Amino acid sequence: MRFTGKLTQADLDDLRKLIRSRFYWLKLIAANWYGAALFLAVVWATVSGLLGQTKPNWSAVMIIWIIIVAILSWSISRTKRMRMRELKEINAALPDQVNLTSDGVKWNGPTGGTGFLPWRNFKGWREGRRVLLIEQREGSSAIILLVAHLSEIERQPIRQFLQFHIPSMP
Repeated sequence: MRFTGKLTQADLDDLRKLIRSRFYWLKLIAANWYGAALFLAVVWATVSGLLGQTKPNWSAVMIIWIIIVAILSWSISRTKRMRMRELKEINAALPDQVNLTSDGVKWNGPTGGTGFLPWRNFKGWREGRRVLLIEQREGSSAIILLVAHLSEIERQPIRQFLQFHIPSMP
C-alpha cells in the first residue's frame, strides 16, 4: 500500500487533534487562568453595565474591548503565520512516499534517501478523519499516512492490515 507523504493544512490540523492530550483545553485554561479571569471580569462588568446594575465608564469599557479585540486579532494572525511556516517545515522533512509492506514500513525521503522500519518497531496506530498515525516504540517519532482521499470502504483493508501487524491505540 502506497501513500503520499506531504500534508495539507487540514491534514496537519487533524494530526494535531490525534496527538493532543485528553486534557489539552483544561491545561491551556489552567496555564492562562489570569487572562481568562480578566476576560470574564470584563465580560461581567460589561453585561452588568448593559443590564443597568452598575454605571461603568463606557469610554473606558470601549477602550478595554478595543484592546481585547486587537490582542485577539494579533494572536490569530500570528498563529496562522506560525502554522503556515510549520507546515512548510514539516513537509520538507516528511518522505515523498510511504509504503506499507508485509515486513514493515518503507519510505522514500525528500532528498532521494530511503528508509525502512520493521513492524516490531511500532507500538500502535490511531486513525483521524484525514490521517493515520503509526507511532514508534522509541521516542516520539511516527509515520503519517494520508487517507483523506479514501472512502470508508477503501480504508477498511488498511485498518485490517495495520491491526494484523500492530495493535490500535485509543
